[in-house]
Amino acid sequence: MEVEVTVLTRRGAAVMRRSQRASAPRIGLGRGTDNQVPLADIRVGLHLAALVPRDDGMAIEKLGTSPMIVNGQSVEVAVLSPGDEIVLGPYRLEVLETPEGCDGAIQIELTQPMGVALERLSSTARMGLDRTRVNKRIYAWSGFVVIAVVCLAVPVIFFGGGIVQSWQKDSTQPMLSKLVGLSWNTGDFSNAHRFFGANCATCHQGPFSRVTDAACMACHASVGSHFEHGISLGGVGDRLAGLRCIACHTEHRGMEGSIVRTEGLCLNCHRDINETTPSAGTKDVTGFPSGHPQFRATLVADASLGTTVRAQLGATPPPIDHPGIKFAHADHLVKGGFPALNYKELTCADCHVADPSGRSFLPITYRNQCERCHELTFDKTAGIPWKVPHGDDTGVITAVWNYFAGLGLAGQAGEPANTPEPAVERRGAGMPAPVAALPATAPPGDKVGWVTEKSMAALRLVFDDKRGCAYCHYGTGKDGAFDTDNILASALPPKENPAHFVAAVSMRTRFLPAARFDHAQHRGMSCADCHAAQQNASAAEVLIPGIDTCTKCHGTETASLHAQSTCISCHIFHRSEFGPMRSATEARQ
Repeated sequence: MEVEVTVLTRRGAAVMRRSQRASAPRIGLGRGTDNQVPLADIRVGLHLAALVPRDDGMAIEKLGTSPMIVNGQSVEVAVLSPGDEIVLGPYRLEVLETPEGCDGAIQIELTQPMGVALERLSSTARMGLDRTRVNKRIYAWSGFVVIAVVCLAVPVIFFGGGIVQSWQKDSTQPMLSKLVGLSWNTGDFSNAHRFFGANCATCHQGPFSRVTDAACMACHASVGSHFEHGISLGGVGDRLAGLRCIACHTEHRGMEGSIVRTEGLCLNCHRDINETTPSAGTKDVTGFPSGHPQFRATLVADASLGTTVRAQLGATPPPIDHPGIKFAHADHLVKGGFPALNYKELTCADCHVADPSGRSFLPITYRNQCERCHELTFDKTAGIPWKVPHGDDTGVITAVWNYFAGLGLAGQAGEPANTPEPAVERRGAGMPAPVAALPATAPPGDKVGWVTEKSMAALRLVFDDKRGCAYCHYGTGKDGAFDTDNILASALPPKENPAHFVAAVSMRTRFLPAARFDHAQHRGMSCADCHAAQQNASAAEVLIPGIDTCTKCHGTETASLHAQSTCISCHIFHRSEFGPMRSATEARQ
């Protein structure tokens, strides 16, 4: 049903009309926002009436309790014709000629403005103290005295004088004492502390006494410190050591929690910490987003030594990571996948699996992420794929040698007849079809020589930079190369405690360990919004976004058009790796 609605407004001698069309199976009229024709006057019901289609024209039905008058008669339902007049509260509706393409047309006019009715009501009502002829000051002081006596003086006398003990939920105190205790209520408990909220003495050691650190440490003795014990931070360290728990944790704030999130608590020390405590190794922060330094990522400096270095993002030249592996996101995120190898198009979720909390991701491993595309097969005999071990380069040579030695001893040194599969198959994602199988030879009298020959041929493919270890890994040779000739010259037959020929790998799972980031809260965004993986050509390139990416969505703690953020939105104060904050015996009063 489609109805043309014209709103008529009079301003003195001027008459203004505004027309629009409403479409719905039933055209609702009323104050509710779900009506197709809203009548905004407060005196009108939410759902006043509805226009409905009929075979003989358009009809109107009353929905609310207010009367509906059609042509001077109060009715429940009426079939409408051009010229009919309808009165709905302060509104007058007139049925107009139906225009082409519509099922009807009405004109609406507010004939009884609110100002007239409000003025008439105000003239007979006595609202406000100014019309009661009573002094406002008397009411104000009387209320203040009552509240001060009942809610302040009485609880202080009862509890401070020992007349009653601190209120407890299951106590057998007289009802009057309980009511006195209830009158002193500073606010609801946070959800984490509700289980002991009925016993004030859990935190308050005496009536109207402030909470000591000892009361907090009774449950939170293992909470982490903010900095490493034993280092000197000068005045900042003394200031932090003298800080009481309740300076940052305030209870009785209800669902807001007990953590005070005002950034000023952190800025008191960090706005000039580079000057006051240069040994801290941090930069000055005067606010967020302006006044916050660029992020510094923790990168691998040397995978073999396990050392790391902090590097500023967005610097020139850009920071470089050294995980000890050859990898490029761009080579894996190929549109359409790899049809020649029957590999589908990869997405971020194919390799990056969220941990159970959803905040971060599980470590990347060969077994969980790489093995399904990058196999370690070096031979397929009788349809069985024989693989070299991953993560144990010293065992690769032994595994290949033992495999061919087993074939020689079993009299199966020759290749199976008419086998359609190559003896050695070693390839990486995107590589062409495998090379032809090694030629089969009859076992010579010297079986050790035959096993050595077959093992060397297979290991050359295992170490190959197109189909083997060197496709993803660096070697221990010069400039990270695999010196295959030297390796094989001294490795066969296998020796005890062979040397490593694959360089160490160290892949970080967290690049900003001093900060926290919850991926679960950002699931509405795509990975590409923050990480430029499509342009990543090397594992040395850092994909962690800088502060400019974050400030597109995050603003100050009072921001109105951005996500309100403060220091502890991203930073951790209590660091468990630094040991406990302080022992219970050191807890300050």
